[in-house]
Amino acid sequence: MSSKARELEALALPTFAAVPLYLTAAIGVLPLIFFHVVMLGIAVRVASGRGPDLFPARLMRWIAVAYVPFYVVDAAVLSRSAIAASTHLVLFIAAYQPSESVLRQNHAQRMLTAALIAVASLATSTHITVVLFVIGFAFLMFRQLVFASHAETMRSLGRTYEDAPSGRAALFYLTGATLIGALLFPLLPRVRNPFMQGITGSLPGATTALSETIDFREPRVTPGDATVVARIWMNERTAALFTPVRLRGTLYDHWDGGEWIQSFRGLREVVPHGGVYQVEKPGGEVRDAVIQLRPQQGRLYLPSGTFAMTGINSLYEGPTRGAYYTYQNGTLNFDLRLATETAPLRPQRIRPTGYPIRPEIAALAHGIIGNEQRPERRARLIEQWMLRNFRYVPNPATPDHPMTVDDFLLHVRAGHCEYFAAGMVVLLTAVDVPARIAGGFYGGRYNPLARYYTLRREDAHAWTEVWDGARWQTFDSTPPSLRPGSDAPSALRAYFAALADSVTYVWDRYVLTFGLSDQIALFSDLFTWIRDAAAVVRLHAMTATESASSLALPLTALALLALATTLLLRRRRGVFDLLARALAERGVAITPSMTVEDALRELRTRDKASADALTPLAALYEQAKFSRDPARVRRRDFRRRLEADEERLRRAGAAGSA
Repeated sequence: MSSKARELEALALPTFAAVPLYLTAAIGVLPLIFFHVVMLGIAVRVASGRGPDLFPARLMRWIAVAYVPFYVVDAAVLSRSAIAASTHLVLFIAAYQPSESVLRQNHAQRMLTAALIAVASLATSTHITVVLFVIGFAFLMFRQLVFASHAETMRSLGRTYEDAPSGRAALFYLTGATLIGALLFPLLPRVRNPFMQGITGSLPGATTALSETIDFREPRVTPGDATVVARIWMNERTAALFTPVRLRGTLYDHWDGGEWIQSFRGLREVVPHGGVYQVEKPGGEVRDAVIQLRPQQGRLYLPSGTFAMTGINSLYEGPTRGAYYTYQNGTLNFDLRLATETAPLRPQRIRPTGYPIRPEIAALAHGIIGNEQRPERRARLIEQWMLRNFRYVPNPATPDHPMTVDDFLLHVRAGHCEYFAAGMVVLLTAVDVPARIAGGFYGGRYNPLARYYTLRREDAHAWTEVWDGARWQTFDSTPPSLRPGSDAPSALRAYFAALADSVTYVWDRYVLTFGLSDQIALFSDLFTWIRDAAAVVRLHAMTATESASSLALPLTALALLALATTLLLRRRRGVFDLLARALAERGVAITPSMTVEDALRELRTRDKASADALTPLAALYEQAKFSRDPARVRRRDFRRRLEADEERLRRAGAAGSA
C-alpha cells in the first residue's frame, strides 16, 4: 500500500467511526455534518497529491487554543451535556491532527482519537447492525496498528520501511479478538450503561395512550415507531383466551379542568407470598404466560387479566389507581398468571368521573340504551352504536383544531381511539354507569419462529373499562379493523419480519441486557450440568464394575491364554532373532540401519571363524526371508536346522575366541 493510500485510510478511520452518531442522536447533526465535510476536504487534498493541511497551520493552532474555553461554554450553554461537549472536542481533535502530522509523526495519537470516537458511537448504539460497524472499524484499526508497529520496528533497526501484509494480519487479529471476546463475554463484570435502552426507550411526552393526562385542547401525536415495548410468550390455549393482547398501564378516571387525569391513591407495597405477587382475585379460566419488558419510568404495562406475578424483586401499587411500579432497572423477564375474569382484592370506592353532562348528551345516551338496566348490557349497546355510526381517524393530529368530546359525539363523529374511549365513558356517565379510559398497547404481532407476541410503540391504544358492580370489564368502541396490528402483511413479509425480530430479540436479551442475574443463572446451569454428567459417569462406572465382576472368570481365562501365547511366541523365536542373538553374543549388535551382511562383515574383522560359521545360517535366513516361495514347510525346516545348529555355533564361537 502506498503512503497516499495509507494516509487516506487513516483519514477514513475517524470519519467512519462517527457515522453511527447520526442514528443515535447523541450529539447534534450539524456538528457531525461539519466534521465530515472537513474530513472529506482533507481527503480530497491528500488524494490530489497535496498535504492534509486544509487550513493554515497558524489558524488551526489559534482555533485549538480558543477551543479550551469554548468547551466550557459548549457543556454549560450550547449542548448542556458534558458527554456531547466531550464528543465535539474529540471530533475537533480528529480534524486537527492531520494538519499536525505535517510537522511531526502522530499516527498513534490519531488512532487513539479514532478509537475515542468509536467508543462514543458504540456507547449510544443499541441496534444489532452496530455489529457490522464494529467489524469494519476493527479491521481498519488493526490494519493501522500493524502498519504503525511495523514502521516503528523498521525505524528502530535503521532500515527502510517495507509494506507488511497488513490486510491478512488484520483479518487474523480480528478473528482471534472476536473469538476471545465471545468466550469472555459471559464472564466479564456487568456494568450498566445509562445510554443503552435495550428493547425500548423511555415513553415520555403527550403520545396517544402514553401521556400522563388526556387533554383534547392540545394536539396529539402518534408514536409512529417500531420500538419494542414488550414480548409475551403464550401457548395455544392461553392465546385463544387472551389475544389480541392488551397491555394496560394507565387509567384516566376523572375529569378535571378540561382534561382526563389519573386519580391519586398513594403508593402501597405489594407483599409477596411464597414469591408470588397477587394483584387481583382470579375467576374463570386461568392460564400462564411469560413477559419481557422494560419498565417505563418504573411503571409496568401488564396484560389485561393479570392477577399474579413471579420472578420480580419488588412491586408497588400506585401512586395512581391501577398503576404498578418496580424499582428494578433494565429489561425484566418474569412469569404471569392470567384469568378471564378478575376482581379487586379489596372493596373499591367508585367515584363519578366528574364530567359535566349536557342535556343533549344525556338524551343521546338514554336513546341508545332504551329500557336496559344492567351496566354491562348498557355498555354493550353503546359500544355497538358507536361502531356503527362513527368513523375512525388513525392520525391523532386530525382534526387539526381542538375538538371536545361533546363535539365528537354530537357533530363530528370522527376521531382516533382516545375520542372513542372518552366518548363511550361520557355516554355511560350520562346513564350512571361507572367507566374509565384505559391506556396502553393493543394487538401484537405473533412471531411463529420464537413463538411470542411483540408489542411496539406504534401499537399504542386506548379503550374503555366499565364497572359492573363487582369487577371492571373491557369494552372497545374503536372499529376492530382499524385497531393497531389489524393490517395483515403478506406471508413472505411476515416471515422476514419474524426472522428479523427473532435476531433482534437474541441481541437484546443475550447481549444488550445480559446482566448479573443471567451470569448467575448461566453458571448455575453449568454447575448443574457438570453435576448431572458426573452422576451419569458414576452410574456407568458402577454398572461396568458389576458387569466386570460377573465376567471375572472368563476374563481371567482369556488373560492366562494370552500370557501363554505370548510366552510361546517368545520361545519360538524367528530366524532373524536367532541370528541377532548369535551376533550379539559375539559383540556385534544389529542396528536398524544395518543388514545381516553388514553385521557379518563387521564380525569378520573381529572373529573370522565365527563369521564363517554364521555365513551359512545367514544364507538360510535370506532364502527364507526373500524367497518367492514362502512355504511354511521350508521355513519350519530352516528353523529346525538352525535350532539344531545353535549348540554347534556356540562351540564354534567359543573356539574362535580361544
